Amino acid sequence: MPDPIVDELRRLAGPELYRRNAFRISGLLADADGRTTRQVSQRLRAALEMGADVDLGTATSSDPHEIQAACDLILGDPRRRLVHEVFAPWGTDVSDCGCSIELHKNHDLAVKAHSNAIAREQSGEWGKTPPDSEWTRARQSWGKVVPGLARHLEYRVRDLDDRQLDKSAVGEIRRELPRALTQPAVDLAVSGPTTRAARLVSHAQRFPNAAAVHRRLLVSAANPLYEELEDRRTQIAQRIGDGPVDPIVAEIEDDLLPRLARLDALLPPGKNPRTSALHDQLAILLNNCAVELMNRGEFNDGRAERYLERAATIAIDQHELSLVRDNRQMLDENRHALESFRSQVDQLYRLEGRYAAVRLLRQVRRETKLPTLRAEIDQMLASIAAGRSPSSPYRPPVKSRPVKPARPPRTRAQRRRRRILTWLIVLALIGLGVWHWWPREVNVYHDKIAGNPPAGTCLGKQADDWLSEPTKLRGSDCDKPHWGEVLAYVSITKAPAPYPGAAQTTALANFLCGEALVQHELSETEYVVNAINASAQFWNTGKNSSKYENYAACVMHRHDGANIPAIDAPRPNKPTGPKPVSMSLFTTNIAQNAPVGTCVRDAIGDRLTDTVKIVRCSEWHWAQIVGYPTIYKPGQPWPGDNAVIAAAQKACARQIPSLRGFTSWAGSPDSSWWKDPKQTKYAYCLVYRADDKPFKGALK
Repeated sequence: MPDPIVDELRRLAGPELYRRNAFRISGLLADADGRTTRQVSQRLRAALEMGADVDLGTATSSDPHEIQAACDLILGDPRRRLVHEVFAPWGTDVSDCGCSIELHKNHDLAVKAHSNAIAREQSGEWGKTPPDSEWTRARQSWGKVVPGLARHLEYRVRDLDDRQLDKSAVGEIRRELPRALTQPAVDLAVSGPTTRAARLVSHAQRFPNAAAVHRRLLVSAANPLYEELEDRRTQIAQRIGDGPVDPIVAEIEDDLLPRLARLDALLPPGKNPRTSALHDQLAILLNNCAVELMNRGEFNDGRAERYLERAATIAIDQHELSLVRDNRQMLDENRHALESFRSQVDQLYRLEGRYAAVRLLRQVRRETKLPTLRAEIDQMLASIAAGRSPSSPYRPPVKSRPVKPARPPRTRAQRRRRRILTWLIVLALIGLGVWHWWPREVNVYHDKIAGNPPAGTCLGKQADDWLSEPTKLRGSDCDKPHWGEVLAYVSITKAPAPYPGAAQTTALANFLCGEALVQHELSETEYVVNAINASAQFWNTGKNSSKYENYAACVMHRHDGANIPAIDAPRPNKPTGPKPVSMSLFTTNIAQNAPVGTCVRDAIGDRLTDTVKIVRCSEWHWAQIVGYPTIYKPGQPWPGDNAVIAAAQKACARQIPSLRGFTSWAGSPDSSWWKDPKQTKYAYCLVYRADDKPFKGALK
């Protein structure tokens, strides 16, 4: 049953703390007796019955019904009345209560200053200065009142002399008072202009005994803002790549970043991980918008540069900041490559003439899909057609026929320069990413994903041991039938992060690459995807010098080894939403199983099939995978079915926490596993709801 005192204090707490005070509304003194209060109520009722105007002199309300409600509260439950007395003027008559006059003066000064500060914040009519002096006076005055408050309230409990009221009410008021005093400033900080938020938070935390409670109030008040920002961030992330980038950036800058600025004022990122995480998430949104422009070839108009600069000012985590800076470096390299390409074409024009330059430009235009490069080529072709060098600004052709530039005879040195120039052009095209048509050796094993060939790169037939040499894969033209493709690069953990172990790392890489296959709407029965990732010695743990980004490269090819048909361009980016992946729970090699921490989508019934659908635990699922504990080491003899089952159940019980409403599933090997003396025997452990219904979210 709710406590009337706590309930009333929390009902009043907020910017209306004083406006809703019953004594303020009625104009009665805080120590008004029942007789005086009833007289006011009777006068009011009589005036209402006669239809006359009501003038109670000291009442602050002109609404007779509001005044009547205030009188009813004062005459009603004495516990609620006592709460309202705390925030009403006491006057200087201390003849009965025995308090010092200074206590009453400080109390009334605190009430007045606090009320004025709240009112000025609400109205926004500050004049020349904000109401900081009123907030300071209110804090200091309440600080002087709190030590003597209990004595005055104990007197009021005796004076009211009601069986519903005892000394415990005084303790409840003192415990709840810091919250009531702090709540108005917190609410105004959350709901008012962002420019005032930090100042109000500073005042809120300095009220008497409010150091702890003010943070709880801020976290609770800011939670809807956190949730909205997190949801919007997820929605926007899914839209990147599906349409124009500029509207998405406008939404981030005009809507999301101002909300983030409010959170910074309320719960600064340095001390609040949730705010810090949002900083990094919004920075990555801007980073990804810039990368999308770069992927489209639209990197020469300053937009991608501006997005990355803004992202760098928002990011907090060093890993995310490093990613943004790397992309900025890549942007500069792309721009430099475009300038180099322009310079090289111009040099070719001067050495070999217009026909050689036009032939090269037209060939590159056919091969590239980048709008920026195509526009640049069109500009250079137009300049050549006008009789000017490719790097000259294009001018509309004049009526007179342009003079064809002389073509000097080639010397051996010039022929050598021509060969060098050809390779320089190729290098420039590589810098721009327009290189999928050129024969090459492919390395998908760099420290950074950005150092690898892009997703969509096509591969020729590989040697049997190709997985052992991921730095020397055979490339292929995408416009011809080819053996395989670099499907995606997936992050296994953050970088740096502890190494998950060889088996778990492989399992995570297999799951994430399998998910990428499904996201690209490729059949799991038709295609196989191999995950390539570094071993423990190269893992970026933060305690070594490794720069590895803790990722896996996903290479896909057909199960039957047949060629994949030619494609006009790399496969488009698909939505990155979670997808179910077909995986096993119980192969003889744990690394080939579904990873610990993922979830089984559908109930497995009485019999485990070869493969099940594995999903991220954020999706609806039947059970969560919690471990694969070893139950028998290699060489141990077959102990019998009952002993194996008991060992599996015992091993899983050690790994599975006791969760109300949940039960466990312990899978165990049969006697066939003992045919190989070198085989380690393990159990697989699942947790699912006792009622067998699906659920969402990972279990801790």
